[in-house]
Amino acid sequence: MHFSLTPRSVGLVLATVATAGWIQSVITRDAPVSRRGPVALQTSRGSVNRLHAGRSTDTSVPSTARLRDFMSRPTVPAKGRNPFVYGERTATRSGLRDAVDVTPMAALEPPPPAMPVFRLSGIASNTENGVAVLTAILIDNGTMVLVKAGDKLSNGYSVVRVEEAAVTIADSAGVAQSIRLP
Repeated sequence: MHFSLTPRSVGLVLATVATAGWIQSVITRDAPVSRRGPVALQTSRGSVNRLHAGRSTDTSVPSTARLRDFMSRPTVPAKGRNPFVYGERTATRSGLRDAVDVTPMAALEPPPPAMPVFRLSGIASNTENGVAVLTAILIDNGTMVLVKAGDKLSNGYSVVRVEEAAVTIADSAGVAQSIRLP
């Protein structure tokens, strides 16, 4: 019979052997130890092994009993966050909120509307029928507009006059203001 072993099959065999050895070591380590027969103990200096036949040491029995007692207790999670255990909900401090008297505040008056923001970016000139006509480049609340004398702007403002270095605008009440080039 002819077998060809690939690297993968060799790896699988090695992994299987390693797993079987590990399982065997766990089983033999956890197997109960008989109290009969010779027991090898190491001294505190670690140099001499003594064989005690048929008798157990008095110092190991309380430790074993204490260990078994500890191992039989249910595990208690440590304080802090444990994402696998749900505990009781802690009480909120709602009593403090209930104790505070909440009185309604007087109605606030709405703030006056914000003044429109006009900024003069530039002035352009062109000739129509032999007459120079000035056009202002205004920023009206963030929007660029090209306006001439008599044009309307936002919020009731209108352009009164366009000069070479300034623009005069007026609101609906007739109050005029001049905006100059920076």
